[in-house]
Amino acid sequence: MFKVKAPETFGTTLTIVGQGREQKLKLTYRHLLKDDYKALMDKLAAGEITAVQAVLELVVEWDADVDLDTDGVETALQHQIGLDTAIIHGYAQAIQVARKGN
Repeated sequence: MFKVKAPETFGTTLTIVGQGREQKLKLTYRHLLKDDYKALMDKLAAGEITAVQAVLELVVEWDADVDLDTDGVETALQHQIGLDTAIIHGYAQAIQVARKGN
């Protein structure tokens, strides 16, 4: 039977390229409903929340050498410029439904 309701969280691995190296970031995203995701992205675009807050709303766990909290995410974004964009866009790509060939 096709299950419509998604699990509360889902894991993925992002390939992050920068600073002359390629790294894998394993993380677990929180599943948001379509309307909740849109509201989050609208708040981010309007400057009502920061990229750090958006990352913390989307990610529930990550395999990084800093904690997944405000200080840890801020540190990561200072050292890895563009990581916030990679995580936020990674969510959009990972959550989209695609048809697998038969």
